[in-house]
Amino acid sequence: MRKLIYGMNLTLDGYIAAAGDDIGWSGPPSDELFRWWLDHEQASGLSLYGRKLWETMSSYWP
Repeated sequence: MRKLIYGMNLTLDGYIAAAGDDIGWSGPPSDELFRWWLDHEQASGLSLYGRKLWETMSSYWP
C-alpha cells in the first residue's frame, strides 16, 4: 500500500504579487526552499496538478 501525501504552497490571500504584478517584495528565491520542494517531488511516484496549473505549464513540460 502506498502513502498519500498532500502538499500545497500558497499565500493567505491566494495571490503573491503586489500592485502592478510586482513580486519583488519577497526577495531573491530561496535555494533552501526550492531544494526542499524539489526533494519531496522527486521522492514521489506520482504528482497531480490542477487544471489551471496544467494549462499554464503544459507548454513548458515535455
